[in-house]
Amino acid sequence: MKKNLTIIVFLIIALVAIGLIFRNSKSNNEIPKGEESVITTEDAIVAESFETKVLNPDDLYVTFDVKYPSFIKADDSFNTSIENLVKTKMDEHLKASQEYWQARLDTQIKGDNISKVPSKEDKLSFFSDFNIVQSNSIYISFVLKYGGFSGGAHGYETETSFNYDMSLKKIVMLDSLFPNDSKYLTTISNISRESLKKQFATMSDEDKANSTPEAVQEYIDNMVSMIESGTEPKIENFSVFTFTDDKVKIYFAEYQVGPYVIGMPEVEINRK
Repeated sequence: MKKNLTIIVFLIIALVAIGLIFRNSKSNNEIPKGEESVITTEDAIVAESFETKVLNPDDLYVTFDVKYPSFIKADDSFNTSIENLVKTKMDEHLKASQEYWQARLDTQIKGDNISKVPSKEDKLSFFSDFNIVQSNSIYISFVLKYGGFSGGAHGYETETSFNYDMSLKKIVMLDSLFPNDSKYLTTISNISRESLKKQFATMSDEDKANSTPEAVQEYIDNMVSMIESGTEPKIENFSVFTFTDDKVKIYFAEYQVGPYVIGMPEVEINRK
């Protein structure tokens, strides 16, 4: 009997101990009243995920000011594609600059005294720079801008984008960002047209006051025509883009949706 009583007491003590342990464990895992759990995600841009490459080669014709990114954990082929594009554009610009200067030499008239190569002040120019939208362990998304002056009435600028899936090691295509919209190009086209018309197919009250009604209407009609032509639902019209979890930004080229004076417009589109 005494032995059985001892066993019973031992079991009671064990059950109480287990209960206390469970209670403490539950208390530690509960969220205090009035507080919410926070799910943290990786920053869109991780500073240590890329480095800036700089190229400033000494050249007789062109002053170069070149910057482009190299991503630490990206596949070598992806970084090589960025570097190759930049160097190709540098070579093309240098060739155009040399041809422009040679044409000036060949067509100079008496008294021009054009030197065989440009002076330091007369050198032509090329630049590249970039704006990163995402750079982390999941995605890379950035736009590279390059351009300069190689002769002619004015310089030029061009934008191109790189979008990369780090886990799949593949380029992110525009259609993959709108998986639930089989007519995504039409959607993007309509939103872009509406945004661009609000920005550019209009005139200030001051300009209207200094123009005839016919001139105002002609200007608006021309802008609408250029915008609609440059935003037709074709993949090539929206080939330069960057993205985040909830938005896609479209970058339009010079002259694509209007005259040179409007530059390179951008339109943001919600993904959801």
